[in-house]
Amino acid sequence: MTVVPTLLRGAWRRRWIRFADGTVDDTSIVVWLQFERDMVDVRFAADRAELAHRKGLDNCDLADVLRLADSDSSSGYTTCTDVVVDDAGIRTATAEWHSPVNADSTTRAVSFQPLTSFPEPGLLEWNADGTVMIERAPSGEYVEEWHLVAGTAGGDGSIEVLESGMQRFTMGPVVVDVLDNRSTLDRSTSLLDQIHSAPSIAAARMLVDCVFTLAELDDNGNTVITASTHPWRIGDRL
Repeated sequence: MTVVPTLLRGAWRRRWIRFADGTVDDTSIVVWLQFERDMVDVRFAADRAELAHRKGLDNCDLADVLRLADSDSSSGYTTCTDVVVDDAGIRTATAEWHSPVNADSTTRAVSFQPLTSFPEPGLLEWNADGTVMIERAPSGEYVEEWHLVAGTAGGDGSIEVLESGMQRFTMGPVVVDVLDNRSTLDRSTSLLDQIHSAPSIAAARMLVDCVFTLAELDDNGNTVITASTHPWRIGDRL
C-alpha cells in the first residue's frame, strides 16, 4: 500500500462541520491523527463529560448507554491520491478512510459504529502554508474545516500496543488510546438498533464497551485525558 502525501500527515483538529441543510457543529471534539498509512479519528459530543459522574459502565442505565453510543470514532488506514496543484496554486487531493475487520494496516482497525456515517471519499484542499484543510463530500452532504496541531506536520509519531491490548497512537502533544472490548457486534445494523433490542442492560452496556480516549499535553507537562467514549476517564493522567 502506498503512503499518503506528506501534506496530509499530522494531527488535525476539526474547527467545524456544516451539513447540507445548513446545520453547523462547532462544539464537538474531533481530532484526526494521520500517519504514513494508519489513522485514528476520535469524535465526541461536547456534552459527553456530563456522564463522568457515572464512574463506570456498570453504573450506566439504558438512557446513558444510548448517549454513549453517539461517537463516530474509528481507526484503520487512509488511501489518498497525489496532491494536485492548479494554475492558481491551490493544492487538492482525494482521500478515503478504511476501518475493516481485517485492516490492511500495521494496526488492528476499530470502528465504534458498525456502519459508517460518512461512506464518501473526502475532497481535500489546503491553504497556502498547509495548516488549514477544507474537506468536502462529493455529494455536498458536508464541509469540514481542519487545523493542523502545532508541531505535528509530517505525521512523525508512534503506534504501540500496551500490555492490556490497548493501542496507543502518539503524535506531538496528542495521544489517542483505542481498545475494543466488545465480543460481538453486528456489522449489518445500527448500534442504536442493537442497543434497543439487547436482551438485558448488561448486553446493552457491552455494545458500547469500546474505548477511544483523547489525551493532550497540558501546560504542566502532564498528558491528561480531555475526552473519551468512557467519559469518567476525563481528567485522568495517562
